Amino acid sequence: MKAFISVYNKTGLVDFLNAISSQLDGIYGTEGTVRYLKDNGIDAVNSSTLTGFDDLLGGRVKTLHPAVFSGILSKRDTESNKQLEKYGYMDFDILICNLYPFVEASKSNDLSKMIENIDIGGLSLIRAAAKNYMNVAVLSDPSDYDTVKNCLKKSGEIDMKTREMLALRAFSRSADYDVQIYNRLYRRLNDSQPEDLFIHGYGRTDLRYGENPDQEAYMFKTGETYGIPNAVQIGGKELSYNNILDANAALETVQDFDDITSVIVKHRTPSGVSSADTLREAFVNSYNADPESAYGFVVALNRKLDVATAREMQKKFIEVLIAPDFDSEALELFKKKKNMRILKCSMEKDPEKAVSSVSGGVLLQDRLKWEYPKLELKSSTEADPEKYRDLEFAWKVVAHTKSNAMVLAKNRTTVGIGAGQTSRIESLRIAIERGGENVKGSVLASDAFLPFDDSVIECYKHGIDGIIQPGGSIRDEDVIKRCNEYKIPLYFTGKRVFLH
Repeated sequence: MKAFISVYNKTGLVDFLNAISSQLDGIYGTEGTVRYLKDNGIDAVNSSTLTGFDDLLGGRVKTLHPAVFSGILSKRDTESNKQLEKYGYMDFDILICNLYPFVEASKSNDLSKMIENIDIGGLSLIRAAAKNYMNVAVLSDPSDYDTVKNCLKKSGEIDMKTREMLALRAFSRSADYDVQIYNRLYRRLNDSQPEDLFIHGYGRTDLRYGENPDQEAYMFKTGETYGIPNAVQIGGKELSYNNILDANAALETVQDFDDITSVIVKHRTPSGVSSADTLREAFVNSYNADPESAYGFVVALNRKLDVATAREMQKKFIEVLIAPDFDSEALELFKKKKNMRILKCSMEKDPEKAVSSVSGGVLLQDRLKWEYPKLELKSSTEADPEKYRDLEFAWKVVAHTKSNAMVLAKNRTTVGIGAGQTSRIESLRIAIERGGENVKGSVLASDAFLPFDDSVIECYKHGIDGIIQPGGSIRDEDVIKRCNEYKIPLYFTGKRVFLH
């Protein structure tokens, strides 16, 4: 077999070639690759001996020549062999090629560096070899080396199924490369969202089923850092579609808190959230905020799980546990909980835009952020420092609660949460009912403006001592007047956090 090699990423290349050396009767490559191979004791021939020219235009033109591409695209039939023989060209059986690091280059925002890292010849080589996969094996990433090495070791040849898989991977990588160029170059040249949307999902995970048993479902990664798709699963059975949605909601909520915090989620909305001085206290408080809802729940923590907290969790039915890290002793306590999924997940927020699907299209938007431009006191009564802290806490929670959302909180712990109702006052009544006697002395956060003063009246009846809301209603003055009458501190954020 003859191999043609042109690689930027040289990881594992020498070891791979040494491992399959008995199968090779010729190695050809571009100047830089050949120099590297010779420096590492592997004999290789410069592509200039085939093409009759050295690299042109500072390396922009190296492989774009019939002597290279005819050897990759040849069908190996009589007519192809005849034409190659006429020009003295040879067939290549293996192409090893990976691309200039355009994504890395784009991080500098240097336009000239981005342009020079747009690979032309390499991409053409990969696509040509992938097209002719029946005759040429294309290795477009170092991760392919072991696959081919094992094939050759087992049977002395690269079987057709492996060739097909290598070709499909090559097309996927080349497509993603073009998507990255378009997206990043567009933003660099226009400083705006690209006109066309391309999303590359990779690393498919087959899920047991979707929201219901008759729906097929899959999970894909769109990056290497953020979120549940990139979490490390330490224990428990496989994640379900619904587990992933709930886990994502819990993770995005807990990421908004700097204090030690525990977030319990049911059906993609918080049922209990608490910040405290210890993780154990935060978890216990978040569970006790609504123990009726917290059955078969998802919990996210923003600190390393310790033994004391794990002992409390042992007593509960937890579907998914998320934390940035775990004490080994804490994990030991969960050995018998075979069904509890345990995820080690980064607390770094995803900076990319959020995508949602609708029939016939997709929606794209900035991720919701709780931060407000200015918190403005609108009532004649001001909240004391403790109440003010609870108002800020409640606002962070309501930003992750399905609208119409009303969140009651006290001592940095949710008291009652009303969500997903068609009426805002109905959401408040649900939150009050959930909180029971504990509602007195709590504060209220509303994700959108209060359209009437009925919510203020309801707050007064139940001893709720503060309100935080966006403002912006045509009846704001009615709400302010009622708060002044009842001496309830009222703050406007000037920002809506509606989560549909």
